Amino acid sequence: MIVDWTVRAGDLISFAGFVIGGLSVIFMMKSDIRQLALRLGFLADTVDGQKERIDRQSQEISRIAELIVVMGRFEERFAAMHREQERQKTELDGLRRGEGWIVAPKRG
Repeated sequence: MIVDWTVRAGDLISFAGFVIGGLSVIFMMKSDIRQLALRLGFLADTVDGQKERIDRQSQEISRIAELIVVMGRFEERFAAMHREQERQKTELDGLRRGEGWIVAPKRG
């Protein structure tokens, strides 16, 4: 097997072109990778901030749910007091007309 060890100017120019092209690709990729890392870091910070906001909002929603339960209980108590007041008002009107204690209640 015979190997041709002669070097021509075109071979050197081609080799230099490949080396320069390869180095430029590496440097461009390095810049792109740095920019990508910066963007990913920004996104990570944003995600952490969003998690904190979501946690705070869920706590506020829990408090609102507790307030709604308390308000529902208050509304039930108020309705019961209103029913009792109406019952007492009806009874008092009957007593004013003499029904209940003095005269037997009217039937139907």
